[in-house]
Amino acid sequence: MIEDSGKTNKIRSVFTVKNKKYLTPHLIRVVFEIDKSQSKLLANVRSGSNNKILIPSAEREGNCLLRTYTNRKIDLENGELSIDFVAHGDEGPASWWALQAKEGDQLEIGMKESSRSLIPDADFYLLAGDATALPVISAIVEQFPSYVTAKVILEVPGKEDELVLCSAADISVQWLHNPHPQKGSELVTTVKSVAIPSDIQKKYIYIAAEYTSVRELRDYFRTILNWDPQGLYACSYWKAGQSESERPKGT
Repeated sequence: MIEDSGKTNKIRSVFTVKNKKYLTPHLIRVVFEIDKSQSKLLANVRSGSNNKILIPSAEREGNCLLRTYTNRKIDLENGELSIDFVAHGDEGPASWWALQAKEGDQLEIGMKESSRSLIPDADFYLLAGDATALPVISAIVEQFPSYVTAKVILEVPGKEDELVLCSAADISVQWLHNPHPQKGSELVTTVKSVAIPSDIQKKYIYIAAEYTSVRELRDYFRTILNWDPQGLYACSYWKAGQSESERPKGT
């Protein structure tokens, strides 16, 4: 089904689980089948863009909980849609669903058509996030052209949760290990310590993490460094102390 929003088409369809695997101890990739009709719907949907997934409610039959996720990859050639879920037990419905998911299960997913790049064009990028941002940052660096340079800072529970990030660009990846992110993070201090090249004109910063960290970094770049708002994206995917049902957006 396609819903016309005027400027972009909104797509909603029910997808069937093809397989799933643990990429790391705390990251599950669920691969959905894309049939012929869905392949036409997704022809203009970009890998790495946001999805709306409708998680069946375990408490109230017939009801669904809406969550925002990144589609990790749309592979029309092989008919596969991949979405990565952070596995943090049963405390959130999306994590619970991914842990229980098996071949043949179905999930309704909504997306938007878009030809826009995930982030604006620049020569240098600073990308920073916690485990919830790993899928979208991985998708972003995969789409970088070879002429750009990027510094990537990612905070995950432990060494075993590190992934290989593939990119044609010149990227430097720094991993932080934090098994209890709800109790605090070193992401802010680490990002502030980055020496951003002063001789590069077009620079862009992308931050996606816990609310407190994002707020502090947003204030730091905008207020202390007087960073151009057009060159900064900062989004909180979750907030420590709040349940997933209270979060405006997350993974």
